[in-house]
Amino acid sequence: MSSTSSWADEAREERKFFDGVSIAALHELLHRRQFGATYAIWYSIAERSTLATSAWPLLETLERRSVHRTFRHHAATALLRLMDSHSWNAEDLCDENDPDFDARLREFRHAVMDQIRQQTQ
Repeated sequence: MSSTSSWADEAREERKFFDGVSIAALHELLHRRQFGATYAIWYSIAERSTLATSAWPLLETLERRSVHRTFRHHAATALLRLMDSHSWNAEDLCDENDPDFDARLREFRHAVMDQIRQQTQ
């Protein structure tokens, strides 16, 4: 079996696991930085949750510079999917080397909160 097939098999198994646990349990895994090996946790959250439910744990991950950029990128992607937004670029939301990064991240956080407010009114 090729390494690609084994990775794909692992991704399917991991996704099955993540899809079988509650959204609250997935949030706890994010908080503990237990993201898995195949990025399936991000897809499970984006497809099964709502912005109002998962914004805080995803933002917490995105805003922590101590979290590897790859994971922050996936958190941004999940948030953008939950927002159904193409106004932002996930890469720009995790590029801490960009001088405008902090301002962009603050602006994005406000956009997330504004959308949640609009959805819950």
